[in-house]
Amino acid sequence: MLTVKKLLAALMCASAVSYSAVVLAHGDEKNETEKTAFGEPGEAAHVKRTLDVTMGDNMRFVPDHLEVKQGETVRIRLKNTGSMAHEFVLGTEEEIAEHAELMKKFPDMKHTDAHSARAEVGQTAEVIWQFSNAGDFTYACLIPGHMESGMRGTVTVVADAAMMKKPEAMEKKSTSAKPAMAADDLSEGEIRKVDTAQGKMTIRHGELKNLDMPGMTMVFSVKDAAWLKQFKEGDKIRFRAEMIGSGLMVTKISSAP
Repeated sequence: MLTVKKLLAALMCASAVSYSAVVLAHGDEKNETEKTAFGEPGEAAHVKRTLDVTMGDNMRFVPDHLEVKQGETVRIRLKNTGSMAHEFVLGTEEEIAEHAELMKKFPDMKHTDAHSARAEVGQTAEVIWQFSNAGDFTYACLIPGHMESGMRGTVTVVADAAMMKKPEAMEKKSTSAKPAMAADDLSEGEIRKVDTAQGKMTIRHGELKNLDMPGMTMVFSVKDAAWLKQFKEGDKIRFRAEMIGSGLMVTKISSAP
């Protein structure tokens, strides 16, 4: 089993950082339906307001505080005015802290969830989000070193009296992205995209115990190119991923029963 210490050592000893191996897909991956403690993915047709946020090399979001109404769907339009990539990840204070630690272990990882967006130099990106629950939430750039330098902000969701009684499902963080582990230490997942040209699969997966990685959606290279034709989008799978060099690779895969 690959321990966290061994994984970190492999990352630090890699002679070059390979972004292609662990780059997360955008586009279709933004169409998540999972509800979270801080809301759920919104639909463009329901957007009432657009909030513009710039991201710069001074490691600041401008503005660094947003205010929305409970139940409101907004478009957060992000513009990178700096000379390096920046990203926006929304979550609770605890979740942002957990993700930040994960990024230290996997620095090549890019987020693909609906509540996150990455903008390269001079580019724009957006997050469309429905803030279903009242409270204060956090957004940050989780590229290692950026949040630590001050690149974070808060969203205040003002309570709507008519929505004060929230269903239990909205109050608890969904665990649907973390299926139970199989007895043979294979993880469970769902294929979200197959990219034969790049030789990669986008997989929404549960916990990868051998890598000490929680459930999320990531892009993996594959050990056997034949799997790219054998499996398709929407397939439920059981698989094992391993750190190969500085990238993540699917080394075993089968259809889920």
